Amino acid sequence: MEKTQQITISARMIDHSMAGVRQAGIDLNRLLRKCGIAKELLKQPGARLPLDKVMKLGRYTPIAMQDEMNGLLHKPVALGHFRMMAYAILHAGTLGRALQRAVDFTNLFDNSVQHTFAVEGNQVQITLKRIPGHKIVDNQALDSIMTTLHRFVGWLCNERILLNQVSVDFPAPDYHEEYQYMYYGAPILFNQTHYSISFDRNYLAHKIVQNDASLESYIRRAPLDIYLPLDAGGPITRTVRQLTREAFAEQNTAPTLELISASMQINSQTLRRRLKEEGISFHTLKAQVRRDIAIHHLGNPEASIEQIAAFTGYTEPSAFIRAFKAWTGFTPLQFRKGMEVDEE
Repeated sequence: MEKTQQITISARMIDHSMAGVRQAGIDLNRLLRKCGIAKELLKQPGARLPLDKVMKLGRYTPIAMQDEMNGLLHKPVALGHFRMMAYAILHAGTLGRALQRAVDFTNLFDNSVQHTFAVEGNQVQITLKRIPGHKIVDNQALDSIMTTLHRFVGWLCNERILLNQVSVDFPAPDYHEEYQYMYYGAPILFNQTHYSISFDRNYLAHKIVQNDASLESYIRRAPLDIYLPLDAGGPITRTVRQLTREAFAEQNTAPTLELISASMQINSQTLRRRLKEEGISFHTLKAQVRRDIAIHHLGNPEASIEQIAAFTGYTEPSAFIRAFKAWTGFTPLQFRKGMEVDEE
């Protein structure tokens, strides 16, 4: 079974995301206790929180606040806002049309930031422009808005949208190390005029592959997908990841390093060394691909755990279940259903 490090999130980033809760006078300590988070950790530089606890907080807090943005913006964002935006863009056909619809939908609400979607030459830029006179309680709100949009539209077409640059319109926060996970290792520029992301135009033609059923699964488990670390890696890593995905799709078995290196027409030891130079092993990369395939199929309620195990190259569902829990911290069933949150 592939072993991975436990997924954790910067405690300082979570502390910033709770600024609106404090301002609203909500009992944050009670919320933290419900999630098993020690309040002292939020103030400790370098402290990290387990993903499952952060996810619980991310589910309880909007209910307590009756605001999907946890009080960080000028006006509350009604519960169900993201769901309606998601359905508004789900059947757009291509990523480009989906992005335009997402921007148009969000701008209807005139709340703290204006979204723009521009194509110049071979580059696409999504920008958040602050609306004069509208408060933003903490800058982390802009991180949340942009990462949610970036991750979601990538999920729509089942692709990592690799960014050429991220521009941030405030100084590097005390959780700045988290940006490498938020944006797949893209270069970050702080103290810029606006908050924006840019990527290659060819992504706009990618087809949307999700449907109503998979969207409901995505929404049920939110905000889990936003927090899952999805590294892009260097050019060799990206090539090996794509070839590994294709191998699974063709035969539902885990490819060997030798098979992938032969496809790339290089020696297996050379490939191993080049992957190491990019900070990853073939073993870890293969586990990441299996995780991605599993997450995609878990969005289909018609796919059984046995079938998904086979798609990821496991002959025994029990081995797949153990591996998936090692990858994400959740069983496939927990991931599919999302966490149960009471509304007390």
